[in-house]
Amino acid sequence: MTTTKRKPGKQGAKPPPPTPAARARRWLKRHQSWFVTAGVLAALTGLVVYFADPFSTDTAVDASGNTIETGVIKVDGAAPRERRPAPDFVLADYDGKAVKLSDFRGKSVMLNFWASWCTTCEAEMPDMDRLARENPDDFVVLGVNQMEGRGTAKNFSDALRLKNFRFALDKNEDVTNAYKLPSGLPHTFLIDKDGIVRVVKHGGMRYDEMKQLLAETRQAAGN
Repeated sequence: MTTTKRKPGKQGAKPPPPTPAARARRWLKRHQSWFVTAGVLAALTGLVVYFADPFSTDTAVDASGNTIETGVIKVDGAAPRERRPAPDFVLADYDGKAVKLSDFRGKSVMLNFWASWCTTCEAEMPDMDRLARENPDDFVVLGVNQMEGRGTAKNFSDALRLKNFRFALDKNEDVTNAYKLPSGLPHTFLIDKDGIVRVVKHGGMRYDEMKQLLAETRQAAGN
């Protein structure tokens, strides 16, 4: 019997190592679900940021439809005090529209600095809203939020149902710094119809005190 010897073949040979491109394709295939998840999360994060604060508070749109810069218009460097002009400023409201302090000339203004984390602010703001509701013709409550985005500020004020406030966002603290405010909140200025500071109040108030201070502000201005 004759034995036939097999010629050495490629049956037991090792396959060639994969090329870099092939290794990359395999890695991408294994991690495809991770990339999809990351992409979805990135998109959702972008939507959250957009809806929380969809516009820059560095600018605002005035009554003529022009985009203007926000901040302090005129300040002499001194802290506002009684019987001195209140520093004028422009800030954006919740809708990105310009709110200018001097536009309220002819009315008494309660300028209130607040933030959503301030429990004293939360306690006093409904009384301010009531006072504004009772005096719609010659009195304005202007609430300036410190350092928070539109979403945070608006959610807070909506929860308190503050229907008679005017709101503005001082996210960069331009106005806060111009008014030389001490640490803590709230801070409130009563400004008469001619733009003169009549009362400076650091800390919370209740309705009766607010009503009395408004009467004093009107009396000091001769109305």
